[in-house]
Amino acid sequence: MEEVFDVNIKILYQDDVDEIVLFLTEDYTGQPMLCLNTFTKEDSSYKYDHGTGGHCQNLDLSNKYEIVNVTSVGNSSNSAVWGYLHNYPDAETVSYTLEDEKGNIIYSSEIEIAKENFIFEQLPVDIFERTHSHHYKVLDKESNTIIER
Repeated sequence: MEEVFDVNIKILYQDDVDEIVLFLTEDYTGQPMLCLNTFTKEDSSYKYDHGTGGHCQNLDLSNKYEIVNVTSVGNSSNSAVWGYLHNYPDAETVSYTLEDEKGNIIYSSEIEIAKENFIFEQLPVDIFERTHSHHYKVLDKESNTIIER
């Protein structure tokens, strides 16, 4: 993807089949933001789908910080677990569970944290619609819990 409106964008994850992109950018004050949305290919370039229900979250990189989100992706039928971890050098994976409104676990998985400190995993069809809450643990390489939420 290219610069949009003179804002630098760093692509962290891109799926050309489902047209999903996770990227770092900046808000209007220059603070870092993590964004998940869809895009379209036009000729030999990519176009970010503005106004399609994308998700962005500001990042606080002044200290230890983590976000783990479960959302739909743009205006597509896709959904994902995605997030960012900052200043957790021993963190290796994020283990998570998704629960329905009765507290039953409907899905669980473990995601390796990428070198760029992000996580992304597309969810199976129909899981997001049934998800009422999510819980996660950030684990080190020996599977010791660093964070639990």
